[in-house]
Amino acid sequence: MTHLTHTSLLRSLLPLTLALPAVAQAPEFLLTFSQAERTLSGSGGTVLQNLAPNEIAHINWWAQPCSMLTTEKFSPRTCMQTMAGDENGDGLYWNPAIFGNIDALCAPMNAAGMANTNPREVFWSPSAAMGTFISGIPQLRPGDVGRIVNFPTDGQVQYFMRQEQFNQALGLPPATPIDVDAITWSPNYGVLFSLDADTPANTFCGPMLVRDGDVLCIPGWAITWTPDMRVASVLPNSAVVGYSEAQMDLFVINAGVSDRFGGCITAAVDVEALEIDWSAPPSSAGVGCSGAFVPMPELIFAVETGTGGSLLRTAGGGSIYASPCGPVGTPCGFGPTLGDQIGIAPASTALGAPSHVNALCATSVHTYVLEPQQHVLAYGGAGGPPTNIDVGSPFLWNFIFIEFVPPTVPTSLTVAPTFSAFCFPDLYTPSLSFWAIAGAPGGYGSFATPAIPPAWSGKILFQSLAFGGSGLELSTPTVIDVQ
Repeated sequence: MTHLTHTSLLRSLLPLTLALPAVAQAPEFLLTFSQAERTLSGSGGTVLQNLAPNEIAHINWWAQPCSMLTTEKFSPRTCMQTMAGDENGDGLYWNPAIFGNIDALCAPMNAAGMANTNPREVFWSPSAAMGTFISGIPQLRPGDVGRIVNFPTDGQVQYFMRQEQFNQALGLPPATPIDVDAITWSPNYGVLFSLDADTPANTFCGPMLVRDGDVLCIPGWAITWTPDMRVASVLPNSAVVGYSEAQMDLFVINAGVSDRFGGCITAAVDVEALEIDWSAPPSSAGVGCSGAFVPMPELIFAVETGTGGSLLRTAGGGSIYASPCGPVGTPCGFGPTLGDQIGIAPASTALGAPSHVNALCATSVHTYVLEPQQHVLAYGGAGGPPTNIDVGSPFLWNFIFIEFVPPTVPTSLTVAPTFSAFCFPDLYTPSLSFWAIAGAPGGYGSFATPAIPPAWSGKILFQSLAFGGSGLELSTPTVIDVQ
């Protein structure tokens, strides 16, 4: 009966699904890497050149000459930590291991592939659960895709899709631990995702072992959406294997791409990142069972074996993704995939960066970030010298504001879209206590914090304001813990 109901729904909605037009897709992505990497530009010699696996970076092949191509920070750990507050209750905002790695990314409907998004809006899935000291239970878990919001109070989690909903679609008990390893979505195709480990499931096509190299699909007809296009509910046992691990392996073989050592990649092993390839004609691929057909889009994807940061496509039976600056990966037989094609620094001239792309999301953004050179000033009550905070900014002059914040989570005020419509949407310095002006010629600058007087401890927050974009734009916030 379940299969008959699903089939009837699918047949009634399939004409609408196939008739929906594709949106334009600019060659611009948010992404994460599986290991610590460095920006190809060096980010002006600042700490912003260091890309951690739990930070979101950004590459735009259109906004810079190919000779100056680089991936840069979009949401530093310190921004996420400020939004989350002291999530693990250890007395410090700074937790360098927060979220483990960021395994999956997706953008909201108003931003996916066609408009601007910001660090507050993007959804992600962590490899390690967020602490519950601020958000409560359930927090952001490896089986969730969510984001940190400031309502009803700061440090709360809003979900694009919960672990329980993934499990329901897979025919699993709601509390089954899973790890979402990649995700993409659209209202017509539904939610496409991959899991980190092989998982027995009861899918639309019956019981099966879902592989970590499979791309699964929860079709659009099986999803009820919230008004802001998040997943409200899913039909039980509605997930299907859209592309099997064997198919993904074949796409990889046909793409003919090298790894960081120059060896030809012959298997995916694990699908690590997904995005719908709107530049490709609609795929004829689909999943058939019980008399139903579930259409699948062409995909841009990354795999565990794709060290050096290659991106591949399913289109044409498998190919290397071509950016405006060339293929994002070295063709097999022509040397290693170094990483420069995706804006990160190679290990050497003959050895590529160690990472594979760990998460991917097509969306347009503006980057305006702060990061301290020291996150914790452990002076033991004796006081000590200032540290420096580095600025990555599209604006020449940056006006720095300072705030002394509570020991748990700072309070923010959403000012977008009236102000800061393009960069960070929330003001974390409500007292508007001005501290310094930091110039950023060439996109980077730095400023000094106050010296710490004896017998003082606490938390100091900084945020920058600049004139441009929508009028007034705000940077990502950053907090320094003083002990």
